[in-house]
Amino acid sequence: MDKHTAVNEKLNAGAVCMPVTVELSFTICNPDQEHLLAVRPGIPVTDALEEASCILSELKSSLEAAAMGMDGITPNQAWLLFRAVGTAKAIVDSTHAGLEKTQ
Repeated sequence: MDKHTAVNEKLNAGAVCMPVTVELSFTICNPDQEHLLAVRPGIPVTDALEEASCILSELKSSLEAAAMGMDGITPNQAWLLFRAVGTAKAIVDSTHAGLEKTQ
């Protein structure tokens, strides 16, 4: 536990506990199946879900433009969209786990 977390826990002792994210790794980066990225633990779920919503909104706009024929998707763009979906999913999964932890 880092110093910042310890100080916050002391300050918030007895306060209403808001659900927070849990650490959740994603994006495998090598043959050993190691994860490169992770959702940080301790982020308020409302903030995490807002970020996931923003990512999904941007993805929706890009995919809608492609579906309407206004914009073609190159393989590189498809990978970008795939990785953005993976990030949003990791945020939602981490938030879900954090909510379950408080029940």
